[in-house]
Amino acid sequence: MPLKGQSSLAECPIMQRMTEFLYLRRLYRVVFPVFVWWGTAAHTLLMAQTATSDSLTPPLLEDWRARFALPNGGHIDVNLYIQWWNVLSLRFAGYDGPPRYDMFIRRGRLGTTGRITPRIFYNATFAYDGVGKDSLSAAAGVPNAEDNTTFFPRDVFITYSVHPLLNITTGYFRPRAGKESFYSSSFVISQEKSWASFQPRFHLVGRGIGRETGVNVGGLQLWRGIGLLYDVGVFDCNHPRVMGDNSIWTPLLTGRVVALLGDPEVTEYTLTFVQSGYGQRKGLSIGANAGYQSRTQLFRDNTLVGIDAQLNYGPLDVLFEYNWMYRKNALDGADFLPTTDRMLTFKAGWNFLLSGQTILQAVFMYSDERVDAQFADRQNPFTGSDSQHVIDIGVNYLLRRDRLKLGLHYFSGGKDVFAPLAPYRYVNASVQLMM
Repeated sequence: MPLKGQSSLAECPIMQRMTEFLYLRRLYRVVFPVFVWWGTAAHTLLMAQTATSDSLTPPLLEDWRARFALPNGGHIDVNLYIQWWNVLSLRFAGYDGPPRYDMFIRRGRLGTTGRITPRIFYNATFAYDGVGKDSLSAAAGVPNAEDNTTFFPRDVFITYSVHPLLNITTGYFRPRAGKESFYSSSFVISQEKSWASFQPRFHLVGRGIGRETGVNVGGLQLWRGIGLLYDVGVFDCNHPRVMGDNSIWTPLLTGRVVALLGDPEVTEYTLTFVQSGYGQRKGLSIGANAGYQSRTQLFRDNTLVGIDAQLNYGPLDVLFEYNWMYRKNALDGADFLPTTDRMLTFKAGWNFLLSGQTILQAVFMYSDERVDAQFADRQNPFTGSDSQHVIDIGVNYLLRRDRLKLGLHYFSGGKDVFAPLAPYRYVNASVQLMM
């Protein structure tokens, strides 16, 4: 028994690190050889296919998907997407427990996309996330939702292209406000998306998946060495986190504009973007966006304003995003309490171009979320925002860009609301496959 005022050996930071090291060593001996074997086998298979190809350019996974041609020139694709995670939780925020290992499907998608006609694009995709997940995995920093069996709609929308400057999208999709929040998790350079993906979604639409029914109008204009991309949307929010008892209704309005300098980020209007230039693009994207809803039963003014930049210059990828989330929260009676939460994200990656168009990608991410200073417990009770941060350091091996990718990353972060048990750490080996 430790003396009064002394901590036990189990609480000693040196002993904790030694325990974590022993678990890492065990994981290295068991999981790492399998992970390397899988990557080597996949690389060998793809290189063998490349060697027998008539083209100097190896076939991409887009060619492997099930595609059905339509008689009017359109097509239908059947899509599959899986993120397989192997998480070694070293320390949990808010929970004092030993390290533990968990294997689960972090994200899964199954659906169909295509062009009904050359001008009409559609997307009908369903998700199955967190399948086989341990409730004590530190993958989100804290003990969280366990094994999921829900199969739910993720994106259901149609885009009609009237003109490159006029594209109309309607359905169930992500509003164009908060860059990381509407970027696909499959095309980010970090292994997990930053905090800027999650809280802006709760702030604007109330759902963790960030989707809402609405209409968006957008367009793209490219000139030599410069381009302009815009989006304007109107959405019908109905989640209780935003609408309350639904007694007062107003629409959510969103807008975004992006200046493209050098090589464009995209060459045609789209709702899908990637964060890496894969060592090819030499360009800069600078964006500004906003979301606004005037009043519901829960607030009088709900606003998100964000700025962002994405630099892809040869092997270098750099991304920056800063968001202000303002809300004038309704109190009992006729009073309102204004709050402002802030969010910062910085990512950097370096692409080493290897043989067979494969890429080794070294990645760093820092993401920080800060609630309004008036809340001493570091949590905004009106918006659900928490003061927290996370650092991600790792490597990705891209066999077919992001469509077939292996990752090995170390995460270290903290959730202030759980102080003094705020810190958390975990290591994750992942496989991502998209077809």
